[in-house]
Amino acid sequence: MKLTITVFTAIFGLSLSAQVVKPIYKVPKKSNTNVAQTISASKQEKINLEDINEWLCPKTLLRGDREFDGHGPRVKCEVKIRLSENGKEIWADISLWAQETVQDWSTTEGSWSKKVYDVPYGKTINKILSETASRTQFVSQPAGFQFIIPGADVQAGLNNFLDGQTIARNVLNAHGVPKEFTDVVGAPLHLSQDIIKNLVGSYVDGNTVYTVPALEGTLVNFFHIVGDTGGNDISDDDNCNDDTRIEKIEFFPVLVEFK
Repeated sequence: MKLTITVFTAIFGLSLSAQVVKPIYKVPKKSNTNVAQTISASKQEKINLEDINEWLCPKTLLRGDREFDGHGPRVKCEVKIRLSENGKEIWADISLWAQETVQDWSTTEGSWSKKVYDVPYGKTINKILSETASRTQFVSQPAGFQFIIPGADVQAGLNNFLDGQTIARNVLNAHGVPKEFTDVVGAPLHLSQDIIKNLVGSYVDGNTVYTVPALEGTLVNFFHIVGDTGGNDISDDDNCNDDTRIEKIEFFPVLVEFK
């Protein structure tokens, strides 16, 4: 009897010892995803490019003579920006093309590169995140032309001025035009006079200067361009007085990523 109790006690004691085991808890590893996203977001910043205020006029005569003579011209302008190899500067490549709308189709074009941003000391841009190009197109109108006149179909006037082109939805959004004014592909349905006045205009600076939005691309806010002038339109000298020209280019803020 004594032997039995001893064996039972030993076995029971062994069983108790086997059960006294502290559980091991694994601490979950922290994900680096949120940290990486936070760091990435902190490197992103909106910057303001320098507007181009220098007059730019093409001198190359591709066809015809140097006079548009009130026939347009049809104008196309495009701006693209690029980052310098060392990430310290942003440059704009600009092109302007203009052509008379009737015989003899006088035509000119020009291209330029201008620095529009210097990166602050101690910083380097890794890449440009927002759109890097904008283009526009329009037909220069006779002196005194106005979109906003009583009884006029301002939408038809805008369509004629933009040479049948439409303004992309993202460009309209950038200018604050509500989405209900565009269809599913972004084509304007019927813009009000107030909206058109905010998108297209003109002023006189020696010649009539048109302010035109981009048709595509949210890089450029407004193009300021002179089409027809009072004399020879295509420049043949080293100044742009009384010539077809780019008067000014205004940019939207640009989103970049710093290293």
